[in-house]
Amino acid sequence: MTLVDPEAIAQKYVAAVRDEVRTLALKVNVLGLIASADKPSRAYARATQRQFGDVGIHYDLHQVERLQLEREILRANEDPLIHGIFIYFPVFHNQQDDYLRNLVDYRKDIEAGSMYWTRKLYQNERFALSPEDSKKALLPCTPLAIVKLLTEVGRYSTEVERPLAGKTVTIFNRSEVIGRPLAMMMSNDGARVYSFDINGPLLFINATPEEVDIDRASALRESDMVVGGVPSALFPPIQASEIKPGAICINFSSNNNFAADITVATDLFIPRIGPMTVAMCMRNTIRLFHHFHSSSTHDDTN
Repeated sequence: MTLVDPEAIAQKYVAAVRDEVRTLALKVNVLGLIASADKPSRAYARATQRQFGDVGIHYDLHQVERLQLEREILRANEDPLIHGIFIYFPVFHNQQDDYLRNLVDYRKDIEAGSMYWTRKLYQNERFALSPEDSKKALLPCTPLAIVKLLTEVGRYSTEVERPLAGKTVTIFNRSEVIGRPLAMMMSNDGARVYSFDINGPLLFINATPEEVDIDRASALRESDMVVGGVPSALFPPIQASEIKPGAICINFSSNNNFAADITVATDLFIPRIGPMTVAMCMRNTIRLFHHFHSSSTHDDTN
């Protein structure tokens, strides 16, 4: 069984961003907005600010009241000196958060969570503006982090058009920020993806969801890969006895969705994604800068 350390892999991408910022003498400015008094959230925000600063990206972190957040987003959208916006969700814990996420100008949307970028993903459009323009579209940071981690350990080949062809994946999370985009990405790459949330399962094939009558146990028995992202201690942890022997297991929730014995059955276990998500946010920041904010153009092929 291989246990993947996301911190070690993330450093490769962080170093690439640092080298690009220094080599091209980029002057990139990011605004982080946090409207939470939660101590762990504020600690995470400060850590993000520090990590961006370490690679040479200026990161201005503002603590605001949640009812001021809309005004601050609109102000940042109009400020030509701000090249990227990062918002720490959840804020209202309801659909108001979706409204705020979609309020961010797509040209400054580091997390690629607005409908402009998710629509590109859902329609499998690979370009930011048009194929003729050739600028690559952005992908949501955490789903991208998962795919990049799997690529780095040789489980998601970039050498073939549909690297997950013939594979079955189960994802416990169907949020519009992580779970659904990940299901779309993996089904675009050939997988049959069972997607579970509190409303029941869906099956994604070729990025198209359909109703399916399957329970957790049956889905897990079929799956070559299992992704856990349920942020609740009430979620029954996935046991070694439930999964297909040798299945790849990935946890991106702050609550570990897998039981301690999962390591005896899985071929590869990724227990957390956080460091890689931050690295992908940096990567998206540089891509946005080149696409929309730089006076000169650079070929971005990463």
